[in-house]
Amino acid sequence: MKVIDLHTASLKGKRVCDLPCGAGLFSKQLQDRGAEVYAFDIENVQPYCGPKEKRVLADANDSLPVASNTFDLIVSIEGIEHVENGSHLLREMSRCLRDNNSTIVISTPNVDSFRSRIVTIWKGYPKYFNPVDMENKTSGHLQPVDMVFMHGAAKRAGLEIVDIQTVPNNRDKGLMLWFQELVRPWVTKSLPGKMQDKIPFYGDVIIYVLKKSG
Repeated sequence: MKVIDLHTASLKGKRVCDLPCGAGLFSKQLQDRGAEVYAFDIENVQPYCGPKEKRVLADANDSLPVASNTFDLIVSIEGIEHVENGSHLLREMSRCLRDNNSTIVISTPNVDSFRSRIVTIWKGYPKYFNPVDMENKTSGHLQPVDMVFMHGAAKRAGLEIVDIQTVPNNRDKGLMLWFQELVRPWVTKSLPGKMQDKIPFYGDVIIYVLKKSG
């Protein structure tokens, strides 16, 4: 909610999309802040705690069942890594966004972090994307979403990334933090400039804030 407060004014009377909504806990928080919440999810999660009047069962792999230029804010918490085509989802979000002052907030596992890179070296897969069998990955994840993909897919969808933040990991402190800072210039030197800083090097979760470009 802190990221949303940084980039939006009062939610009172605003049309907000929560996708995926899961059990509706965050949808309820948005409604309690005065938003008109439209909650989407592929599963009929029960018990459901959010506003039921505008809850819709929908597959984010398809077109969203809503008119263009509808929402002042679209929030997707840990959703884009669950769809088959993240580029399609961003295009749909862009279509449904009301105008250039409206906002999209997306969070996803931070596969560009130092910790995720270490996991990839040892296990062959980014953190949170290890296979549980020959057809499925942990937590129902499908595609790891890295920073380069997000920048390219956002641009193609007519969106601009206006802010990127990470959720701190409590283990990134003390001796471990000292070591990671020591090796950060070396392990990031071949990456684009925006990827050589502390974001996205730290944190298990990364948050993107987007608006319509132009």
